[in-house]
Amino acid sequence: MASSSSSARVNNKATSAAPPAAAAATAASFSSAPVPSLGDLIGHQLRQFKLEELHYRDELQLLQILTPVQRQKLNREADGDGQKDCNGGGDTMVVLAPLSRPEYGGEEDDDLIGAVGGFSVSSPTPATTTTKEPLLDFRTHVLKWFQHLRHKTGHFKSEEESRRLREAGNDSYRKEKHPLKASDLFTEAIFLAPARDTLAAALAHANRSLVLYDCGLYAESYDDCLCALDLGYPEEYLPLIKLRQAACALKLRNFTLCEEHLHELLHIELNQVFETRTHELWHQCEVLKVERFEMAVQTGDDLETNDMKAFEIAWLDNSSSLHSTRALARNSLIFESEAVAMVPSGNCRVCDYCGITQFIPFPCIYCSNRLVVYCSRQCRFKHAAIHAVECFGHQIELFESFGEVFGMPRLLQLALRLLITGLPELLAHCRKKPTLSKLWSCINGALLERQDIGYSSVLRLERLEEEHSSETLISLALAAHILAIYLSKCTTFFDQLEKNLPSASRMSSAEWELLCAALLMRHISQLRHRSLTHCRSFVLPSDPHVFSPLNEFQLWAAPMRLQEGHLHLLAGEVAVVAYAVYPETLSLCRHSCSSTICSKFSGRKLTALALLDLPAGSGIYNCFASGNYQQLRQGERSKELEEHGIKCYCNACQLSPTDDQFYKFHRYRCDNPKCMEIFTPHALPHAPNLRWWLSEEYTQPEYNGAELIVCPHCDQAQKLEWFWSFNTSLIDCELIEERCKLYAAIERAESQLIELHECKVALARLLLEQCLMVHREGATVLDDWEFNKLGSIMRAVLPAVVAQYGGQSIEYVQYFAYFWDVMALSNYKCNDRELMQMLNALEFIADEFKDIFINYYEDYISPKYAEQSYGSVVDTQV
Repeated sequence: MASSSSSARVNNKATSAAPPAAAAATAASFSSAPVPSLGDLIGHQLRQFKLEELHYRDELQLLQILTPVQRQKLNREADGDGQKDCNGGGDTMVVLAPLSRPEYGGEEDDDLIGAVGGFSVSSPTPATTTTKEPLLDFRTHVLKWFQHLRHKTGHFKSEEESRRLREAGNDSYRKEKHPLKASDLFTEAIFLAPARDTLAAALAHANRSLVLYDCGLYAESYDDCLCALDLGYPEEYLPLIKLRQAACALKLRNFTLCEEHLHELLHIELNQVFETRTHELWHQCEVLKVERFEMAVQTGDDLETNDMKAFEIAWLDNSSSLHSTRALARNSLIFESEAVAMVPSGNCRVCDYCGITQFIPFPCIYCSNRLVVYCSRQCRFKHAAIHAVECFGHQIELFESFGEVFGMPRLLQLALRLLITGLPELLAHCRKKPTLSKLWSCINGALLERQDIGYSSVLRLERLEEEHSSETLISLALAAHILAIYLSKCTTFFDQLEKNLPSASRMSSAEWELLCAALLMRHISQLRHRSLTHCRSFVLPSDPHVFSPLNEFQLWAAPMRLQEGHLHLLAGEVAVVAYAVYPETLSLCRHSCSSTICSKFSGRKLTALALLDLPAGSGIYNCFASGNYQQLRQGERSKELEEHGIKCYCNACQLSPTDDQFYKFHRYRCDNPKCMEIFTPHALPHAPNLRWWLSEEYTQPEYNGAELIVCPHCDQAQKLEWFWSFNTSLIDCELIEERCKLYAAIERAESQLIELHECKVALARLLLEQCLMVHREGATVLDDWEFNKLGSIMRAVLPAVVAQYGGQSIEYVQYFAYFWDVMALSNYKCNDRELMQMLNALEFIADEFKDIFINYYEDYISPKYAEQSYGSVVDTQV
């Protein structure tokens, strides 16, 4: 997670203290500015407060201090019912006067009332408010900023460009006979089709459905047909779509649906070709219905199962921990759970509902970005309630705009998604119409302890507690208020909340704004602590010189089946693909730099497996730092954890010396013939993690021969001649002479890099990446001698990867993907024990990637092992 200093990067000039006169002058100039940026908005508000003088009890009181709304105190006599909380409890409290609903100073701009999921959105009418009050500048400028974003993103799509891509897809499919490339082009045409001219999108969906049918993706093809019909596909081509729907339903063995579409075709006037095809499908349907067969069903379970829950939750001083309820063997299941909320990170295409990454995208036609996509119409339907609130924000690229000020804008979107997912559920349990103060009391009291309300488990999560108000904290509070204004003025979310409450006097829009802003602020504090989970998976290489994302179709021989030698491209990088919250499992774990669980992320689903044997009653620990005690030094881990409000007292941090387990991956033998001592460089100025080969300060040609690493025993600078030779030859590795120099440099590095050195792994990966690239592009063809050389080099470093990251890690799978490509392209083999370890590691990656790896093994590697299938190797006892 981003540090506190980077979480809210506010312009220093905008947030510096200013005297009252200067502040007034600045405010005047600010108000005259045509379109303020988000940094200006937050910076202007920060100048109105002295942080050291801000005193508040909770999030709601902080928002009441910061909110730019004139408050009017109303004297109300609290009757007996008013002293009870909305859950029917008897706790009494002081009831604050409700805030009046602010009104926009002038007519509303129609551009703010955009299409949200295809529906018209309007703000509450003035007649529904109790009082009218003048609006302060902050709110006015927030609305102007929304309008500016709306105008800036209004011309993103193009009917002409969509038509051009659709025609290119037709050419690719008919002339080039490349259906996967055609599918990508049709997908781009769908993205670029204007929302108001849906015919372009309908034609692109229809064309893509034909391509997907030919690829065997019948469910996706059927969904495309439905999309084309929904978007106004021309009626003269209706028989074509209906015929394809019937064919897809038949392939999916949905005979009832197939017959339904065939009946529809019989009531349409068809030409001879369509009529013949309709009768053929009808005959095939009848034959298949007769020839139904029983599918073999596996009733056993490979894993030992136990109905008893493997963990229990313990609370002490508002702090949670998980403990095992029985003895757990290594690799046994501890818990499984689904995320209550999840947002894509933007590093790759992710289904916004189920979280998978390998799919044919079905976008929202109203959103201007490419982040909001779904793997099916079913996922899009299930996510409709949430997306209806977020859609206009995506249209104006609201969440991306938070990146101007905040280092992690997805954190804010995730907090918003927690709110809009959980608050309606919570309000359904209120018995009486509450005021703001009573509702807030319930949220922090009786409703908080309810075990039957999913949102209550989110509200119970620990928060990042800050002793003093900081610019980061106040900036995030202002961002929460901006999101609350968005909910009020650009969505119907508050109207939906009203429907979940008993029919009584209406809560004002300002009260809803304050409540939502306070809850957003709470969720942001929870996410800044330890509730934010980084879901990591494979993404395509970030370097376009290695593989261009525009050519992704070249990876595949068929859906879910890769081309020979392309596996390392699919697993080219490991990155965060989504952020999620697991309030009843992972977020409750205590931290330890030596984690006891391995977390497998597959879409929204989290599976936690034991990394070692755990006796009954032992703690279940997760590492909340970006690396464990073998991947980061203790000082780096402590600094990172302190920013999350976590103090670590685990055994790994208490060892003396604390970093021995880290240093064993960074040991050198001095290249001075008179010394030859083994040492570890404890500090490098431009590489605090000792990975100097990743730093441009050390790897540029002008640093060749510079004193980068110095032996502490003889004070001799290390020449690192093998590294400079490797870097030079890597540029021209299409030449056999340069590749031989690379192999020689790897051998010389062995004499200086001791045992499990991390640099060995990095060099091996760079070498195989470049050599496989020149072989793939046809610049040169590697022979068996070279493939054997490459296989031996990668095979030698895999134990180092296992030692540092573990045999259950995604990093291990990433590196042996290179090794599998070498085995697929040559006759090189490993022994059965190594092969079984690799296949077992596939159980710890996302299910969609596991299937792709298994298909790759069955297609290219299994035939070279005497036809040993994936199942036979995994079942082998070695």
